[in-house]
Amino acid sequence: MSGERTLQNQYRDTRVRRPEFSLNEAISWYVSDYASEVEASTLRSYGYRLHAFSGWLPEGQRTLASLEPETVERWLRTVANRHSRMNRTIALKSFARYLAERKVWYVGTDDARVSVLRGLRQAQPATRGTPAYKDEDVRTILRAIPETSTRLRTLAIIAVELHGFRSKEVRTMLLENIVFPTKADPVGHFIVDCRKRTKSEAGIRLVPMEAVARDAVTRYVRMERPAFTGEGEEPLFLTQQGAAFSGAGWDAMARRLREALKSEGVAFRQHRFRSTRAQQLHAAGVPDSSIIELLGWGIESGQRMLHRYVGRIPLSTLKRYPPLLDGIYGRSA
Repeated sequence: MSGERTLQNQYRDTRVRRPEFSLNEAISWYVSDYASEVEASTLRSYGYRLHAFSGWLPEGQRTLASLEPETVERWLRTVANRHSRMNRTIALKSFARYLAERKVWYVGTDDARVSVLRGLRQAQPATRGTPAYKDEDVRTILRAIPETSTRLRTLAIIAVELHGFRSKEVRTMLLENIVFPTKADPVGHFIVDCRKRTKSEAGIRLVPMEAVARDAVTRYVRMERPAFTGEGEEPLFLTQQGAAFSGAGWDAMARRLREALKSEGVAFRQHRFRSTRAQQLHAAGVPDSSIIELLGWGIESGQRMLHRYVGRIPLSTLKRYPPLLDGIYGRSA
């Protein structure tokens, strides 16, 4: 036999521009391919919203052909909440970019592929930013924690979450990554050391520890924390049986606190501690670049996320900043 090819037809990539292709199968590709690139909780929320879009479509229209601006706009208008609409748009645009990159569904030419949703306008964050807790709200939450055998653990969790961590970061935080203050370093810090979890290019994030968290964590570790009964890396926060928390177990703990706070008029959401921290840091004059680093946002998304959490800065606040030109021209009369 000669070494020549014997195929009768030239290979053709059948994944390219197939409007009849199953939307649900394309979503499965997206979730699978991005599993190692996107934070798991973020990817789950994207997948949930994409499947919600597919489920909204009539059964016979659940194909890539339906992923186009007019149909997507109609689906987005089914929710009035600006935040919900923004999250839907973010998920759909990410999915559409993925399809264009993979040559599955796009506009333009093969050499200049463009997302089919490139022109889709994304709802902007509310002027006041993402809802955050007021100081009195936090005090109410702390007072509402029941006097149980796990009270110190709950107080420590809230003190740590108030540093702006994602709830999953707190759930999976390792005991060995809590660096308590010493004489040489009077300010301790937290270490979050997984790139997939932190979205940090360096794969590590160091966050200074405030005294209230130091005291709350110390009390929990010394007075209430059980011995670790699991295997492998040891988390800071443990169940009463000494095991690591599962995602479901952590959520159940949060639901119990939410129920306890209903009568207090405070809507308990763990993620709201994150926006609370962002707004606190911004109001204290911490540079934007430092806030982005502390909260673990990516380089490209950092400014967008900060604007989303903090909102627009009112003119009254901008006018309180010190003048900068007096040093050049001299103070005006």
